[in-house]
Amino acid sequence: MMDQLVLRERSDQRQVWKRKILELREECNSLKRQGQHYDRLANANVRQKNERNELLRRRRKNPEINNEDDLQNLAGEAQSLHQSSLMVDDLLNSGQASLAGLVDQRSRLRGVRRVVTDIGNRLGLTNTTMRIIERRDITDAYLVFAGMIITCIVIYICYFHFEKK
Repeated sequence: MMDQLVLRERSDQRQVWKRKILELREECNSLKRQGQHYDRLANANVRQKNERNELLRRRRKNPEINNEDDLQNLAGEAQSLHQSSLMVDDLLNSGQASLAGLVDQRSRLRGVRRVVTDIGNRLGLTNTTMRIIERRDITDAYLVFAGMIITCIVIYICYFHFEKK
C-alpha cells in the first residue's frame, strides 16, 4: 500500500520516501523480534516457576507437615555434606603429603646412588663389578620371595594339621 503511495509522489521525492519506508519496515521487524524475545523470556520464567512449584509439591507428599521437619532435614544434609567435604580435604592432604614424601625419597635415593657410584669409582670398581652386585641384589630378592612363600606353605600345613586334631 505504501509502495503505491510512493508512486504518486514526484520522481525526485520517490527515492527519499522509498528509503524512509524501508527504514520503517526494518524498525518494525526489529521491534517484532524484540517483542518475541521478551515474550519467550517471560514464558520461560513462568514455565520454570511452574516446574519448580511442581517439583516442590512432589517432594512434599504430605503438605500438612510443618516446615520445621524440612528445615531439620536440610540442616542434617548440610552437616553431612560439610563432614564429607572435610573428609575429602583430609584425604587430599594425606595424598599430597604421601606424594611429597615419595618425591623426597626419590631425590634422596638419587643422591645415594650417585654417592655409591662415586665411591665405587674411587675404589676402582668397574661397571662389570657393579652389574654383578646388581644381579646379586636381584638374586637376593628372589631368595627372599621364595623363602616367604615356603614359610607361608609351612604355616598353612601346620595350621590345618593341628586344626584337625
